[in-house]
Amino acid sequence: MSSYIKPGVAFKKLDAAKLLKQNVYIYGATGYGKTELVRQYFRNDKYIYIPCRQNSCDLSVIPEKSGRFLAVVIDNVNAVESADIRNDIKALCGRKDLWVIIMGRSRMPSWLYDTIITRNMLLITQDDLALSEEGIDKYMRSEGIILTAEELRFQRRCSEGNLYGVKFTAQQLLAGDRIGRELFEKNSAMFQSYLENSIISEMDTEIVDFLLKICIVDDFTEPLARLLTGNSSVLGLIERTLDTGNFIDNKDGVYTLHPQMLRSLRKKAVKELSENGLHHYAILAGGYYEQSGEDDKALDLYAKYSESARIRELLIRNSRKNPESGYYVEMRRYYLMLSDADIESNVYLMSAMSMLYSMLLDFDKSEYWYKKLTEYRDRAKGSGRREATQQIVYLDIALPGRGSLNILELIINCYALLTDKSIPFPEFSVTSNQPSLMNGGKDFCDWSKHDREIAATAGKIVVTFLGKYGKGLVNAALAESFFEKGGDPFEIMSLISKAKLEAEAGGKTELCFAATGTLFRQYIILGDTGNARDLLVSFEKKAGKEGLKRLYPVIQAMQCRISLFEGDMEAVGDWMKTAPDENEYFIAFERYRYLTKIRCYIAMESYDRAYSLIEAMNYYAETCDRKYISMELGILTAIIRFRTGAEWENRFISVLEKICEYRFIPILSSEGGAVYELLRLCESRCAENKKIDRKWFERVLSETGRVARRYPMYLKSGARAVPELQPADIRILTCLADGLSVQKTAEKLNINYETLRSRIKEIYRRLGAKNKTEAVMITREMKLI
Repeated sequence: MSSYIKPGVAFKKLDAAKLLKQNVYIYGATGYGKTELVRQYFRNDKYIYIPCRQNSCDLSVIPEKSGRFLAVVIDNVNAVESADIRNDIKALCGRKDLWVIIMGRSRMPSWLYDTIITRNMLLITQDDLALSEEGIDKYMRSEGIILTAEELRFQRRCSEGNLYGVKFTAQQLLAGDRIGRELFEKNSAMFQSYLENSIISEMDTEIVDFLLKICIVDDFTEPLARLLTGNSSVLGLIERTLDTGNFIDNKDGVYTLHPQMLRSLRKKAVKELSENGLHHYAILAGGYYEQSGEDDKALDLYAKYSESARIRELLIRNSRKNPESGYYVEMRRYYLMLSDADIESNVYLMSAMSMLYSMLLDFDKSEYWYKKLTEYRDRAKGSGRREATQQIVYLDIALPGRGSLNILELIINCYALLTDKSIPFPEFSVTSNQPSLMNGGKDFCDWSKHDREIAATAGKIVVTFLGKYGKGLVNAALAESFFEKGGDPFEIMSLISKAKLEAEAGGKTELCFAATGTLFRQYIILGDTGNARDLLVSFEKKAGKEGLKRLYPVIQAMQCRISLFEGDMEAVGDWMKTAPDENEYFIAFERYRYLTKIRCYIAMESYDRAYSLIEAMNYYAETCDRKYISMELGILTAIIRFRTGAEWENRFISVLEKICEYRFIPILSSEGGAVYELLRLCESRCAENKKIDRKWFERVLSETGRVARRYPMYLKSGARAVPELQPADIRILTCLADGLSVQKTAEKLNINYETLRSRIKEIYRRLGAKNKTEAVMITREMKLI
């Protein structure tokens, strides 16, 4: 190969293994250059090369004894199915006169696993073989092609460093094509054809049959594979398939075919399985997804195979759930496909459409379907009338567009109405899968003004009305209300513990999530990000065990907020890649993630984007009577306006007046240094403002300052990366953190006093700190001392 690009990591590993006389296992999918790597490595040395085919691997060419250290390369080991040959290969790995290099397509064949581990074989992975951007650039230049940095990134991303893909791209570019999506699709089609004709065709027929049935879905588990294949021993077949090549990933029992292999198998399935056969497997998989509560996946399959009747049946079942357990927004494409006649024929579909449109902030259409539902109730009799009444009661309370005014009165009246008519209470979640009750399904700020009184007088009625969703509600709500007003941390934690125990005893995990959200914020305020992170990890495991994966995105947003407090902009950037795109659809259900995204924008100094999202959120907050969110947005707006030089003070003081009305504290103090300077600047005006209680303001100022000192990098303008500090700098900072004066530090470290003073100034500059206290806080926050 005249234009061979040496994978540096792989060569270094081979050098190390040779020096240590350590056997090697090299793996990678077709096209990553395993065979060529060995050929190039041994280009000036002798070695024995043994290619394997199905039950054919001629090991007789290896002498029984070698007078010197002999290199033996066994290629395509995944093709070997004979137990005798496998044992012979394993025995070779125990010979001290041989340097055995085994190559295969799969990560680690199950039959070779014990040998790789016990013989301490060195692994050269697919990532070690893959071409980097630099490698792709070298190859392209050897072919006379110059790519821009952006084109190189695109090629690396699309080819995943696979040499086949890179070579084909080079050929097409020389033929006049241009880098882009069209060339990528052409490249993909070529590689898929290669996989079908050269790789899949060599596989065992039982494995191919398995793959053709399983490729109907994007990923699979053992139970789903058992259903689709009808094979009760399918786990063994999955293991054999994994041994065949590196084209299936396994994460926690969920198997995912690599995209190119999946597309290649689906093309082959269309040719080899009848249309009825494909339809049959799609229906089987769809049924499995329905039973597993993965309705969105079932709908995708039914839509692909035009199963309109099944789509309608599934949507009707889903519409009987509340929006937090049903996937209204995620399934909106299918709901919006229904005809008006289909929707009007079912009480639950009319209710779902009213709720869906309200969640999408299309209030006219929401009210249209609400009116249709009331008309249905007025003309219906018996069970139909009772069902319609139940759904109307539910919508009266739950519709986002109706706001939160008189919500307690509504619940009490609805409780009396349904009890009188012997109609079951509808399922209603007050959390809306948010880590809050006060700012969950509805805005309950006004309840906080009379929290103990409401808990004593109406608590039992609300809990009874909410059923399972009400267990633990009173204690969780009191805990959050006390927290918002700066209550005693120990009382708050006690209430949270009681709420979680009550919810776990026959209640709903969503309420535990809200209680966990309050505890999470308590830890953050106290400067304990370690416990806050551990809390989220534990709850994520709990949610996973209970199949509540739709809580994951909010949990990840909470983890991102920890990263913001710690100034970890790399982690923040990673989260932003998964954040919802407000420009594609604005969905009220995503409000917690949107609010997190605004803070990320501010930390990244993308103020225009932050302000644009704030405006969209303001519209939602105003139309849906979300007081807490409105106040939160007011704070974030003031921060942006202050940093961009726009007028901020009057608006900020108006927000402070509203927050003071509720006596909320953490809503301000948790913004730390981002808002502390603003509070200081308007302190004199607030002292003269009759709407702002002086003692409340002093406490807000004090606690905000405390949070600012705990998290000096939070939303800090220009915060980007950990500064480069020398070991000597860390020793200096450690001494200062221990309370030593500059003079004592100079004596302890044997440094000239004036030299040390200059060095400390330079350290402060690098940290972006104004003084010793801030420098110590920053370095502690970054875990440098």
